[in-house]
Amino acid sequence: MFRISRSVAALWVSLVIVPAVVPMTVDAATAGQGSAVRTARVTGVVRDQNNAVTLPGVPVSIVGTDTVVFTDIDGRYTLDLVPGTYQLKIAMDGYQERLVDVVVTDDRLQTVDVPLTMTGFTEQVTVTASAVDAVTSTQEAQLSLRRNAQVITDNMGAQEMKSNGDSDAAAALQRVTGISLVDNQFVFVRGLGERYSNTTLGGSVIPTTEPDKKVVPLDLFPTALIDSVQIAKSYTPDRSADFAGGLVEIMPLKMANRQVFDFSYGGGWYANATGKSRPFSSLGSNDWWGFDGGSLGLPSGFPTTKVVRAGIFTPDVGFSRDEITAFGKSLDTTVWRPQTRKARPAQNLSAAYGNRFGNFGVLASFTQSYKETYQDETRRFFRIGDDDQLEPVTDYAFQTGTQRAQTGIVGNIAYQFNPSHRIAFENFYTHSGRDEGRTFEGLNTENNFVYRNYRLQFIEESLLSNRVSGDHFFPQWRNSRVDWRAGYGHAKRDEPDLRETLYQQTVVNGAGTGNFVLADESQSGFRLFNDLGDDSIDLAANWSTFGTLKGRPMVYKAGGFFLSRTRDFTSRRFRYIPTNQVALNLTQQPEVLFASANIGPAYRFNEETRPVDAYDAQLDNFGGYLMGDWVLSAKSRLVGGVRVENFRQEVNTFDPFGLFEQREQALLENTDVFPGVNFVYSLRPNTNLRLGFSQTANRPEFRELAAFEFTDVVGNRAVRGNPDLVRTLIQNYDARLEAFTGGRGVLAVSAFFKNFNDPIERVINAGAQPLQTFENAAKARNLGVEVEAGRQVTRNLYFSANYTFVDSEITLTENARRVQTSTTRPLAGQSRNLLNALGEFAVRGFQARVLYNFFDDRIADVGANQAPDIIEQGRGTVDVVLVQRLGRLMVRASADNLADEPFLFKQGDREQRRFDVGRSFTVSFGYSFF
Repeated sequence: MFRISRSVAALWVSLVIVPAVVPMTVDAATAGQGSAVRTARVTGVVRDQNNAVTLPGVPVSIVGTDTVVFTDIDGRYTLDLVPGTYQLKIAMDGYQERLVDVVVTDDRLQTVDVPLTMTGFTEQVTVTASAVDAVTSTQEAQLSLRRNAQVITDNMGAQEMKSNGDSDAAAALQRVTGISLVDNQFVFVRGLGERYSNTTLGGSVIPTTEPDKKVVPLDLFPTALIDSVQIAKSYTPDRSADFAGGLVEIMPLKMANRQVFDFSYGGGWYANATGKSRPFSSLGSNDWWGFDGGSLGLPSGFPTTKVVRAGIFTPDVGFSRDEITAFGKSLDTTVWRPQTRKARPAQNLSAAYGNRFGNFGVLASFTQSYKETYQDETRRFFRIGDDDQLEPVTDYAFQTGTQRAQTGIVGNIAYQFNPSHRIAFENFYTHSGRDEGRTFEGLNTENNFVYRNYRLQFIEESLLSNRVSGDHFFPQWRNSRVDWRAGYGHAKRDEPDLRETLYQQTVVNGAGTGNFVLADESQSGFRLFNDLGDDSIDLAANWSTFGTLKGRPMVYKAGGFFLSRTRDFTSRRFRYIPTNQVALNLTQQPEVLFASANIGPAYRFNEETRPVDAYDAQLDNFGGYLMGDWVLSAKSRLVGGVRVENFRQEVNTFDPFGLFEQREQALLENTDVFPGVNFVYSLRPNTNLRLGFSQTANRPEFRELAAFEFTDVVGNRAVRGNPDLVRTLIQNYDARLEAFTGGRGVLAVSAFFKNFNDPIERVINAGAQPLQTFENAAKARNLGVEVEAGRQVTRNLYFSANYTFVDSEITLTENARRVQTSTTRPLAGQSRNLLNALGEFAVRGFQARVLYNFFDDRIADVGANQAPDIIEQGRGTVDVVLVQRLGRLMVRASADNLADEPFLFKQGDREQRRFDVGRSFTVSFGYSFF
């Protein structure tokens, strides 16, 4: 017995972001009952039992009446019925007729999915009706999709995310089998770094706001805007081939089957911050919404050309001394340091409305959150001393206060002309503003100073996705299905006016002595303006046909695609350089030293933008695929095909002002063939054995090819791209044995092996000033085992757990072996052991959940020049979520990170970095109006 998930139904049914569920409906209240009688909605999907393809155009009738409706393009039907007992008849040529009893008792939505068996097949089919609030976002529905999927996949629906108290997709996915979370933004799938994952939004590739990573930070996606997240761990040719660990498919909210209006509001408390005096940015640009509004950017009238002094022989190039001084004064010089104040409580609110009006469907959702957090951190950098032992170069203590506001909007409309034709216009927007005030202080033995540093930084990120899509069914053309999409995405990251000052104290006998004085260093009196824009155009069209081969179901599918991404990045650097400090007391605070009156007489305003501080990039990927889905027997199924991609990526690093003609170009161009085969064998009606093989790729991100360089902390390494990178080819071998024991019950064991040719890693280049860059290693391999179990122990008690073991090894090139300390090591970022556990108690509208997450040690930074690797120590987290439903009102309370284990990084036996994030507590109230 086989079914396929929503991603599989794409072979014949749908690959739209938000399928507009606007099927034909019948109000049975008029059948002798009177229109004033309150009705309940019954909806469901009719599928082929053997390969789970949804069936459009199937008549669904109410026995004993003349009422007949037909399933729409998604195989979905809808009936509005008064309370009572009904029998539905579902009949279609070539399939055995089904009769389903339905009891309608109230006004809740009931779901009755019906699998049809082809004539000649005799498998036992169970049809169930259940009352639910959402069709696909429940855990049971996600398990059903997973059981019927073409590929090895793990799913999580919106209801599960809400039950876990997760606010964004990143936090939610760390609970999925084989996934660990890094930097609270990026997921490592099966021990592979974020670069080996890919993210799509409803099937469309989206740009990223990250300047030096290829994936989208998943904390940009609030769970309030998500229907489900699916992680494909094996590959089919109708998907992007640019992943190895997993393809993260984010499915936004769907059109409602009925009128929906939900609202929630809540507040939060962070133990390390709320109500306590903490250093925060005082720029004043970041309010509850996180929008700068232009107040931090370069002022109006500021020159777009480089600010340089006109020369004697070039009087027409550049500016006079007075003009440059005026430019320096035009920048705000009154705020340079974080200011201490009491941290405010967090807040979050969301609202969602959905309805359909005949053939027209609408959906609108809004979410907003704000929080203030604080982090104490110690950070050290080491070198190998004369006795071959680690000795500290720097020893800094950081204090960081962060304000973050996030806003998200979904707005979709769809029109269904008839059950066979539909178009939709879907829009997704998310925005994040992060204002950070940071100080650090500590000894730098290399420069023989104690440094004190102040930094203010505001980062504004946004992601916009617009898409028009269509679905069309042509039964007269051999049951052909055509779906298409045209999408546009725009990601923006703006870092306006990073401000940094550095003070130094003389060291005598290993300790600081005297007052701190302003340092004449490149990061003192420093201002940075970064701007990144990333745009994507995503076009695709798919054709599929459904029929039989020797009496058994089969699907053939073919399609073409085109993806174009463009990026523009510019950076401008400025510094106030001392010229006459005799009359100044350099121990004064920067707000006094850099006062407007001192710009010119004591400090020269200087632009220090470098000739490599801008790059533009273009990526084009187009091709096509051909694949099939065959039911070989009553118990076996084969999905296979091939994808061809012609990929071209160009990155040009250049002087942003055109003063230097030289452009450093990086060009990557390949035409690759990506085969994929998945075999499914049904050992029992609820048990599948899955086997898969595929070849996929991993390509450099724009930033990794660009020569742009940036240093974050005094004494830290700078990072620079490498124009000579090549793409990685990966061979993937997958197996899974899975049993679905009913409801939320599941038991699964998976094994995987991956072979990498020319894997890309961040490495250290030797030299007087060590530099982080990116290089291709010779090869690597990754293998592991995943175990997952979930069981409803009693009616009120549910347990689940998953464990992943991963082992990897990388083979370095000769050049890398001469620099890197560990010539045999696992892939950077890979944890050997991962564990998640969940216990749930539920009774009479009350639900209590305890969640545990653990990741093992992993390499955070590859060691070089005989210094050991920096290892992030394994840690566990414990969260508790309590939910009480009172009719339409829901109250949720959560306590996160109760164990409060420190984040600890070690280099050899020395502590390199340590910080705590503290416990947090939130309470929210939600109300459903319909």
